[in-house]
Amino acid sequence: MSTPARRRPKRNKGGKLNDARTEARVDSPEPPAGGGPTGIHALEPEDGELFEHHAADIGPNPMNRRLALRNMDEMIDSVKRQGVHTPGAAMHTKLFMEQYPEWAEQVQHPERTYILGPGHRRHAAALAAGKPMLLILRDQWAKDRTVEENLISENNDRDDLSPIEQALQLDLLRQRGLTGEQIAERSGYGNRGTVSKFLNLLALPREIQAEIHERRMPHGDGYTLSTIRDSDKKNDTEAAHEFQLRAFGWMRDEGITAEAAKSRLKVQSIVFPAGNTETEALGETRNDEGGQLDSDDVSREKQGAGETEASSQPDGDNTAAGTSTTPIPHQSTGDSGDQKQQGLEGDAAASDASKDQAGQDRLAAAESAKRRSLACQLLLSQEKYATAPDLSALLVNAVLNPIEWKNAASLAHSWLRALGKGPKSHRPSTYFTEVAESGDANLKRRAAFAIALAANEVYATENDPEWDDRARAHLQFLITNKAVAYEPTEHEHKLLDLVSSEAQ
Repeated sequence: MSTPARRRPKRNKGGKLNDARTEARVDSPEPPAGGGPTGIHALEPEDGELFEHHAADIGPNPMNRRLALRNMDEMIDSVKRQGVHTPGAAMHTKLFMEQYPEWAEQVQHPERTYILGPGHRRHAAALAAGKPMLLILRDQWAKDRTVEENLISENNDRDDLSPIEQALQLDLLRQRGLTGEQIAERSGYGNRGTVSKFLNLLALPREIQAEIHERRMPHGDGYTLSTIRDSDKKNDTEAAHEFQLRAFGWMRDEGITAEAAKSRLKVQSIVFPAGNTETEALGETRNDEGGQLDSDDVSREKQGAGETEASSQPDGDNTAAGTSTTPIPHQSTGDSGDQKQQGLEGDAAASDASKDQAGQDRLAAAESAKRRSLACQLLLSQEKYATAPDLSALLVNAVLNPIEWKNAASLAHSWLRALGKGPKSHRPSTYFTEVAESGDANLKRRAAFAIALAANEVYATENDPEWDDRARAHLQFLITNKAVAYEPTEHEHKLLDLVSSEAQ
């Protein structure tokens, strides 16, 4: 008995799926007019599904913090040849606006079907090339209100996103009240410290932010500048910005590092505290450019002179006009006595001029010494304060001149205490004994270097203006050290020229 053949199942020609396929012309070999999505991409996608869509029907996301679209020519050429091969992400615009009402007014094209998540460069290239955009539907991001973190996590490893743009994206999460740990967790930026380094960039002045955004300044240097704060420990105030811009100016003009610039500010604040000028810090009364005292000093000088004259007047006929019967010695009567008197007065005037010049030289020398001392402290504040050859050369000088040790140790102690390095002992001998007995090898090297540096500084100060090669070498060391980039004063330029002339 033969077995009857099994019935062949009928082809399903109906149902919603086939109706949708027919409407979308999935099986049609002819592409739709306008170069839009074809085949299965023309179907309405489900969440998480890959699809193509007309680029002109996709709007930019207001949460996108890109400041510019870079390197577009190459991307446009690539899209023209092979289309958008790396998908972006999109949500239905209406859904996004419902879930994010605070952003609704900033949506540029509420009439478009979709709004982008990541993929703004690819979208711009698709528009320019006249190609459809390859997307993954991410409506769930809008429903969960996680669009911000997904924008960040998709973009945080892209080379074309500047540190400032990344900081602006992270700031979206900060504006929602998330902590550093939460931002790091949701954005994929590793840890709170990394997040803080980016967010701190937004506290910098616009000029410095522009340098970082255009990649003329490394992100790390920008972060270092952002840690410069005002007296209230704030880094985004006008006062803080003034300090940050001053440090940036040194970096730009002198080629020093951000850490060196920050240290210079710190040392200056120690040597020239708020409210004091450099002149006040010298403990001297400084003359103006013409050698004249300021108005208060002039008034006091006149007053003192007047009192001296009054006390020297003999008792007698003091008229209302203040005239005196005492002859005025410098008035000439034509005899030889007048000529002799004039000669004496000329000698006195020359002597006074010489004294004035000597006083100005002393002030110039004191100011130069104060500035060199500041530069030495700046060096000592660095972690890499000297190369091994420099350290060896300076230590040789200090060891071979033991008679200088006491004054050098006293000066070095004042520098290190001001910088907060080492023990808190007030006596230099006790301080260096404690350093020697400590187990901190780096502190020992720093202390030894400080004494050697101070020995040269004491030598240069005591021998001013009779400088020799040792004093000149000390100044040259400060000038050529990149962490300091010391600029000699006019007085020091003269001393260098004198030494150079004598050497010739």
